[in-house]
Amino acid sequence: MNMRQIHPLTLGVLFGTFFARLSTFFVMPFFAIYLATLGFSASVIGTVFAVSAISGLFMSFFGGTLSDRHGRKQLMLIGIGLNALTFTGFALATELVWFYIFSVLMGVSRSFLEPASRALISDTTKPEQRVIVYNVRYFLINIAAAIGPLLAVVLSLTGAKSAFFVVTAVYVLYGLIITSLFRKYPFEESDASKARPRLTETFRVLRADKTFRYVIIGMIFAIIGYSQFNSTLPQFIAFHDGFSDGSRLFAYLLTVNAITVLIVQYPIMRFGIRVSPIKSLFFGVATLSIGLLLIGFASEVWVLFVAMVIFTVGEVLMFTMTDVLTDELAPEHLRGTYFGAMGLTALGQSVGPIIGGLLLDGFNNAALPVFGSLAVVTACGAFFFMGAFTERKATLALIEEKVG
Repeated sequence: MNMRQIHPLTLGVLFGTFFARLSTFFVMPFFAIYLATLGFSASVIGTVFAVSAISGLFMSFFGGTLSDRHGRKQLMLIGIGLNALTFTGFALATELVWFYIFSVLMGVSRSFLEPASRALISDTTKPEQRVIVYNVRYFLINIAAAIGPLLAVVLSLTGAKSAFFVVTAVYVLYGLIITSLFRKYPFEESDASKARPRLTETFRVLRADKTFRYVIIGMIFAIIGYSQFNSTLPQFIAFHDGFSDGSRLFAYLLTVNAITVLIVQYPIMRFGIRVSPIKSLFFGVATLSIGLLLIGFASEVWVLFVAMVIFTVGEVLMFTMTDVLTDELAPEHLRGTYFGAMGLTALGQSVGPIIGGLLLDGFNNAALPVFGSLAVVTACGAFFFMGAFTERKATLALIEEKVG
């Protein structure tokens, strides 16, 4: 597969996502530390992250379905515009209430932009090429994750208000480019995608598709663990007596995370295709839990780096196959709805930072009680992925029996 085989709109989404995430990685990995320097406690910081996820969770009932009803372009541009407004707000905010307000906007923008852009990729990509394109998207995001934090350190942008304005400028440019591409390459929707599902379609999907329901619940537990990466872990490192220059150390860990993704993504993608996406999610949440547990034993810096590598392998096992599985389960006319429903996993992003913040405050930054508890909670997702695999196997067997 070469670049000429990729639709220009998909290329726009891929590279727009890359530069948007690159600029975001100037800011968000250090956002918890930035809030801490303003005097907010770990528990309060956890709630700032949580309200963003809660708003995204609420809007996930509607964002994907709205993209099925009104088209990808409108929802993408609304999401891009709200992101630009959000980061401008973060730059100007000083009071806690404003951080809550703009965190809510961040969640809303994500629930519009993410399902619409991923559904657009499905709409404009041949089925046999979607696994590759989704993984190219994930690959580009992780290159951004590798470069962004280091650039922030080199340019002294960690915790700087100017970094927020950089993100705003990139989102404005992204919006202009995607608008131009839609004008130059008018997107012809298929007859199936012209159907207008009701806004309650997400509820019907979750009620009817038992496999997808199990996957959603399993991902909620997985993301409770994964959410600690941007909320609990940076605070733990920044205020742990055994680690000096926490911001720089965390930037290095982010780089290790991203480089590990780039190294293991292709073989893990092949593994996921061979064993099935659901099994990949099962192995992913188990590995993620082991990584969290190892952080609990991290009295030395090198242990943190080993734990990060293991944590990252678990992350890749899950996230390389999430879009593939969602696309596999979704009927053509409900792609946006299914991708939007996957936003319900933001419940894990909602409660995860709160749980992590409470554990940090309750155990006074003690590593093992905090990350050992988080590992146990995260591992619960494995049981639901087992249920999803069993249900999917039974469904496919029934379909084969009917066809036969």
